[in-house]
Amino acid sequence: MPSSSIESREIVNSVINSVTQLDRDALRRLDPERLSAQFDARLELEDYFHALWEHLKACGERPATRTEYQPLAAVIDLLTGLSENAMFVDSVKQRDLHGLLQR
Repeated sequence: MPSSSIESREIVNSVINSVTQLDRDALRRLDPERLSAQFDARLELEDYFHALWEHLKACGERPATRTEYQPLAAVIDLLTGLSENAMFVDSVKQRDLHGLLQR
């Protein structure tokens, strides 16, 4: 993988790490309906870009090894991180709710 590809992925990972706590804090403030909508929107966007990646592969392209597709890989990484934030917050809220019901 060329160094520019590695650099772009490292930048995306840095962005994900930098915004994760801010994003999770904002998500925690949402009511269950809005959190669910946020989760669905994130997954839908992530699914779209994964489908685009798979389409490229089906057309004979090799997006994992071609430099011009590394920005797409970076976007997928970013969207995956954002979806994981929503999943994490939802699991925390579910665990908190379960704890309250146990009392």
